[in-house]
Amino acid sequence: MKKILKFIVSLLLVGVLGFLGLVGYLMATEYSPNGVESLPVTKQGVSENAKLGTEYSALNWNIGYAGLDKDEDFFMDGGKMVLPLDKNHVEDNLKNITEIVKNENANVNFIQEIDEDSKRSYNINQVTAFDEKLGLNSILAYNFKVRYIPYPLPPLGKVKSGIYTATNFKIENARRFQMAIPFSFPERLANLKRGFSVVYTKIENSDKYLILINAHLDAYDKGNSGKIAQTKQLLEFIDYEYKKGNYVLVGADFNQSLKTLTKDEINTVPKELWRAENFDKSLLPSGFKLVYDESKNSARLNNKPYVRDSEGTYGFIIDGYIASDNIEVLGVETLNQEYRYSDHNPVKLRYKLK
Repeated sequence: MKKILKFIVSLLLVGVLGFLGLVGYLMATEYSPNGVESLPVTKQGVSENAKLGTEYSALNWNIGYAGLDKDEDFFMDGGKMVLPLDKNHVEDNLKNITEIVKNENANVNFIQEIDEDSKRSYNINQVTAFDEKLGLNSILAYNFKVRYIPYPLPPLGKVKSGIYTATNFKIENARRFQMAIPFSFPERLANLKRGFSVVYTKIENSDKYLILINAHLDAYDKGNSGKIAQTKQLLEFIDYEYKKGNYVLVGADFNQSLKTLTKDEINTVPKELWRAENFDKSLLPSGFKLVYDESKNSARLNNKPYVRDSEGTYGFIIDGYIASDNIEVLGVETLNQEYRYSDHNPVKLRYKLK
């Protein structure tokens, strides 16, 4: 009996020491960005200043680290899978995603959930793949940088991921602004630290700037507290830049319904699954408009692999733009890719600077 008791006590002690060791390791390696940080710029190809009265385009796409294609589900959305089916899926998705972005030939590309070195995407450097394919000036701002995530089973492991902006405009300056973090210790150690990135590009024959902002707001924050705080912070920043006379364009995965839904419409998604709550349009500063395609969903819920119109398939309009009123919106369209390579569809914007 004493031997059994000693074995149980030893086992518990090993477990406690292992847990404390893991917490200590995560604390020592925790990603702790400053409030504002300069971002390095990868400069490639021909660059130009933005011009007044010229038609431009932007592409906004959460690529789901090339691991959330139509064949996948995800445990955080009510599915069962933690990692993609296999490396071939990720490689094929990335190849097709970069090809689509290249062919759309947008002046500005706002890409969210791009992995630089993560277990979930087989440590493929997706940033390098985009740079090589597009040949544009680019920046990367980290959102998720954890040496080892110990949950669920199998563990997510290492994640190094963020938001990527690529443009043929000259990048004068680029910065990352840290957003509110809704997670407390110890959950915070192995979770996202979201920020938004800002590109400053000069406008020809003007003393003003075109401000290009890329953002991906929280999804799994309790009570939406994180994304609401992040939304307010983002809107305060764009108001500040607009009041200086600058032109402001935000491309984002807002993780909120841009189309205002009734309670009944929101409740079509079972309460135990992730839902898109309404974006509070009353928060928009004067001089700004929310721009999105009302005709098509831009994202799906990963509670099951995607089969169009099948029972238990849910879609949302959560991807789009915010534009200042000195930017003329010529058109916006969600490009219906049927979630073949990502759980989001790209959203394309046509615009002019007035």
